[in-house]
Amino acid sequence: MKRNRPSLKDSFEPRLASQLRQLSAQISAASLFAVATALVPGPFGILPTTVVFAEDLASKAAGVLPAPIVEIRSTLDGVIAAVEEFKGDKRLEQRREKLRSVIRPRFDFDEMARRSLGPEWNKRTAAEQADFVSVFSELLASTYLARVETVTSDMVTVDKEKVEMPAEPGDVAKAIVRTSVTNKGDTFPIDYRLQYVNGQWKVYDVIIENIGLVANYRNEFAGIIRRDQFSGLMEKLREKAGKSA
Repeated sequence: MKRNRPSLKDSFEPRLASQLRQLSAQISAASLFAVATALVPGPFGILPTTVVFAEDLASKAAGVLPAPIVEIRSTLDGVIAAVEEFKGDKRLEQRREKLRSVIRPRFDFDEMARRSLGPEWNKRTAAEQADFVSVFSELLASTYLARVETVTSDMVTVDKEKVEMPAEPGDVAKAIVRTSVTNKGDTFPIDYRLQYVNGQWKVYDVIIENIGLVANYRNEFAGIIRRDQFSGLMEKLREKAGKSA
């Protein structure tokens, strides 16, 4: 007897709906635009293909992920506004405090701290982790702000973005936004790596002139820990943070 083979629609839609449910659990329903990785039958078998649908088969949720380039541009606009509002050395303290308030919502300092500490992170107690995040965040903010606290609107160019949607359940959407700063005839790139968590694009690394801050610090910290233990690293970080404040 001849068996009826399942149609493409019958075999494809349940699998896709299952994957969309997994994705919608990770990305809030309010911001999911039915972007999923589907297994699409092709001439050479089942191929992983990124599919964008006008409607979410799993949750029927409307809306789109905000464009990371727009988020970064908004943050940089805030940086430029703060620089222009508090010009001059006499207003340095006010300017830096304002700049910190601008970048704090966009930068995931906890994630940056965890990545910078590398394998050592899981060896630390919750109290040590919190202490490290506090001190390291101050140092990281100071390092970044030192490069941008004199910029004006005509110096900054937001060039382009690249977004990678999650390919596996549990992954998060990631993006890189490329910018450049021109100062006294010299142009240098500042790129931002972001991931979409809790309904927001958050910066988890900044690449200044092709050097990632997180990777740079991770290598430096690993060497210090080998020589001076974690306590020695914290002592040096507090000293650096104090000088850069």
